[in-house]
Formats: sequence, structure tokens, C-alpha cells
Amino acid sequence: MQARAEVVPAAGDPGGALTPGASAVAGAATGATLDLVREAPVPAECAVAGVPSLLALAVARGLALFIAGFTLLALVGELRTPGFDANVWWIDLRPLPESVGQALLAATALLLFAFAVRPGMGAVRRAATATAAFGLAAAALYDCARFYEAWAGGAIAPWAPVPLSLLVALVLAFVGVVVVRGGRVALEGRRRAWALVATALTVVLCGVLFPLAQVLFFGTTDYRRPADAAVVFGAQVHDDGRISTSLRDRVATAVSLYEEGLVERLVMSGGQGTAPVHEAVAMRDLAVELGVPAEAVVVDLGGLDTDATVHGTSAIFRREGLERVLAVSHFYHLARVKLAYQAAGWDVQTVPAAQTYVVPQTPRLVAREVPAFWLYYLRAVLR
Repeated sequence: MQARAEVVPAAGDPGGALTPGASAVAGAATGATLDLVREAPVPAECAVAGVPSLLALAVARGLALFIAGFTLLALVGELRTPGFDANVWWIDLRPLPESVGQALLAATALLLFAFAVRPGMGAVRRAATATAAFGLAAAALYDCARFYEAWAGGAIAPWAPVPLSLLVALVLAFVGVVVVRGGRVALEGRRRAWALVATALTVVLCGVLFPLAQVLFFGTTDYRRPADAAVVFGAQVHDDGRISTSLRDRVATAVSLYEEGLVERLVMSGGQGTAPVHEAVAMRDLAVELGVPAEAVVVDLGGLDTDATVHGTSAIFRREGLERVLAVSHFYHLARVKLAYQAAGWDVQTVPAAQTYVVPQTPRLVAREVPAFWLYYLRAVLR
């Protein structure tokens, strides 16, 4: 913590000029003042020179509150369902023993929550909070290294050249720096109100940007690998019976998985729309037209929506003895698909459909995934 003292001109000396005697007295007084500043305890709500700005502190508190809340909620889900790792959506500690990872996350979440609520802290809590934040930042950087290793080895094919883990590391490092530099600023009157508003806005912004980040980073990454089957999620069939471009892209992507020898079965799931042809039947016919044997295609006629597809295909997996599954849909849909299968007890790998045409409704479809992600996440955690 730093302190700053200024010599103020004495009354009657507007120019600030001091006589030699007065200079000696002022020098002694300044030295005594600095000694008192160094030794005296600083009140928790006192403004101190050199500490982070009010905005930086407010943003750091909002980030800490969001991370703490998300982590604690995920840990509740893991306790309710052993083996279900809900925190993997933001940080992957699976190289550690499960109990150790959970303990570290719980301790960090509680420290960050305490910082968000009471930023004024003693040396011990400050050191513990900073260590926890920087420690998880280091773990996120390790996740980055694993991302590039998997990319180089062909295990994944990302669209974005940087992983979400890098952003997580930067956020945690920012919070750690704010904690280290101190968090005691004057929070009175309007300053306190503006600080609370900035913190609340940060939490809300995190709640919007986090699902969008999942769409951008997770949804656009291709996790194709050998599996027992690939599930294709339905999309629109026009009233005249023509398959929409989106549905054609999904089926064609699944067919490419079959042609590459990655899967032996394709599961087409869709519902009955306004068209005379059922979605799932149209999908099967297109796959056969593209060269997949009819006996290699399984049809789920009850896939009216994401939940219905997950429910219906789960029954098919059990009946057919399918354990390793790929899920094919558009990038904006895949985070929700993953969560829905997690809630049903299946760990599927996702493959984004190769798009031949970007539909004009894409921004609306992406925006829809923000509330949908939280709904499906809460259901997966609290199931």
C-alpha cells in the first residue's frame, strides 16, 4: 500500500516560499506525517493513493461474484450427481484428483465471494485470495496448452484460433491484480451507488457474454472422433416438401462422418412440421440419396425439439447398445445439446454442421441461446 503526502503552503505565503527555519520545521513535520501514515491502520472505506480506480474495483468485484456463483452452483451439481463435472464449462481441473479439484474450486469461490462482498481485507485474506485467483489463472493457461496440443494432434478442429481458457486466465489475472493492489476506496454517497451499479452491470454482462462465448468457442469446435453413431438434430422442411438449407447441411455433415469411417450408424431425429413429409423421414431419404445404406440409418420420429430428441435418442442408444455418440447440429445449438445430454447422463461429442449458406436468422438464433443456455445449465446442475 502506498501513501502520498504534499507540503501545503502556509497561510500568508501564497507563493509557497519558506524560510530556512520554516523549511526545517516543514521537513520534520513531513517526515513525522509519513511515519504516521506508514504505521497507522487504514480504515476499510478510506481512499488511499495508488489503489485501483473505483471502476476497476467494481468490475473486479462483479467478475469475482459471477465466477464464485457459477462455481458454487456447479459444485452443488457435482455433489448431487457424482461424476458430473459442471465446472468444466469454464475451467478443466480433471488432471487433478476429483476431490482435490473440488476443494480448490470451493476455496477459491468462497474467497472470491468474500472479496466481492467485502473488498477491504487484511493481509492474510488478501494473500489467500490473490493466490487462489492466480492459481486458477495458471490452471486456465495449462488448459490453453492442452487446447493447442489437441489441435496440433488433430483431436479437435476449432474455428477460433484461441481457446476460451485464455480469456478465463486473463479475467482471473485481472481480479488477482486488483486484489494485490488493494481494494480500499471511498464508497460514500454517489461513489458507492455508482460502484454498486458497475458491479451489478458486470455480473449481468457476464451472464450474457458467457453463453455467447460458449457458442463462439465451444459450438464452433469440431470434436469428431470414432464413435458408435452420430445423432442429427432436425430442422425445417418447407411446406412443399423441400429440405431447408440448414437441415441439408446437418445431414451432409453426418454423412461425411459415415464416409470417413468414424461412425457406423446415423440417427435422424425430427418432428412433424407443417410439411407433408416428416422431418426425420426426409433426413433419412437424403442420407440414403447421398450414399448411406438404408440399414445404417435409424429414425426417431419424436424429435419435436431438443429435449424430445435427447429423450428419444437416449432410448435408442440403450436399445442398440450405442455408447460413444457424436451430435450434429449448427454451432449455436451445440452447447445446449451438450447440456441436455449431460442432464440425461450421456457424454456426447459435438460436431458443428458445415454451412453452405448462413441464414439471415442466425443473429436471432444465437441470441436465443443466451437464456436457453442458462435454462439447460440449471436443469443439468439441479437435476
